[in-house]
Amino acid sequence: MQTKRHFERRSFLTAAAAAAGLTAAGGFTSAALVADSTKRQFTSIQKYTVKDLEKRKQLVDFFGKCLIPALNAGGIKGIGIFIPMEKEEKYQLNVFVVIPHASPASFLSMRQQLLADSSFRKNGAALFDTNSKNPLFTDCTAALLWNFAYMPVIETHNLGKDRVFQLRRYRSFNLERHNAKMDMFEAGGELRIFRETGLNPIFFGDTLFGNKLPNLAYMIGCENMEAHDAAWKKFIAHPDWIVLKGNAKYADTATEIDKVMLLPSAESQI
Repeated sequence: MQTKRHFERRSFLTAAAAAAGLTAAGGFTSAALVADSTKRQFTSIQKYTVKDLEKRKQLVDFFGKCLIPALNAGGIKGIGIFIPMEKEEKYQLNVFVVIPHASPASFLSMRQQLLADSSFRKNGAALFDTNSKNPLFTDCTAALLWNFAYMPVIETHNLGKDRVFQLRRYRSFNLERHNAKMDMFEAGGELRIFRETGLNPIFFGDTLFGNKLPNLAYMIGCENMEAHDAAWKKFIAHPDWIVLKGNAKYADTATEIDKVMLLPSAESQI
């Protein structure tokens, strides 16, 4: 007899497989695919909310000194921990966590692997030795992405200690326009222009589960804020971008854009 957990696991894997099938058929995501879709990672983005900056510091410390080592021991590496830059006023009480997964099964098993890790429980006193009146964080929202075919795995670049990142989410008003925006990045060449102008891609992905669907999310990184601003100026002036943005095929695609500038924590692996 199947347990509820087994049923939920099978349902999640079935949903992920269905999303992959729709993609391959030119449905909900980009029709520009690599031959072997198993090379494409899944990326989890979690946004935590805390009640004050002291709690934010404690949460970042917990992620860096407890979560990252535990996930690394379980074979999950290349984890990003980020806090917003000071100018991002509405995000000051947020912490962003980026976790790559080789498969949906990795995502499904992560929680139980962590809870079964005695070192994780022992070293995680900042999270576990709390109560409902004084939690380490007050809320967490999450999204699961399937990485683009043209960028199947998270990339880490040697950007140095002053590196900065920008996380963006592009929402479309229907699935067909969402698919067109995907194609604009991939076959259309927008992702290539990012690389050519110094907007170093970290990940680009189609959001399978999360809010404000349909949407895609991506992260770019630069050596510092000056390099970031200069790269965007190059991008806007790039002749291929000028032609691309005027292509009627890609009109009215990203109709809602969320963006935030981020700094990595000391232990962040991105």
